[in-house]
Amino acid sequence: MRGKLVGFLAVLVTMLASSTAWAFRSAPASFTLKARGAVSRGVTVKPVLTKQRTIGLVVFRRLKHTKVGTVPLGTYSGRPSIHWNLKVHGKLLGSGSYVISLRVFAHGKPTNTPGPRPRKLTITGQRVTVG
Repeated sequence: MRGKLVGFLAVLVTMLASSTAWAFRSAPASFTLKARGAVSRGVTVKPVLTKQRTIGLVVFRRLKHTKVGTVPLGTYSGRPSIHWNLKVHGKLLGSGSYVISLRVFAHGKPTNTPGPRPRKLTITGQRVTVG
């Protein structure tokens, strides 16, 4: 009986630890996007990270909020300045309005860790603006 109780408690602790693991994963505190004007020059992503994390962007179309895709950026800490060429899955974003979300990535995919507030990006012709 005692062995069953110890086994049950071990399973319970494991389940609780895995379901709350997101709370211990430090998400980016904030981030900014800085546009350089021309689409060909891309944008600069400036996250604020308290710990070293693998981060990336999740891109959505603004009007229908449909997911365009993900852009893994790499592993960083502190306040890096990262250039993004506005490509998702190898293709340049077309004209339109987008919502850009910075997320913590694990195994090449975004995690459920809550991130900072998403940013708006608009591409009109050959111009890109943020805000």
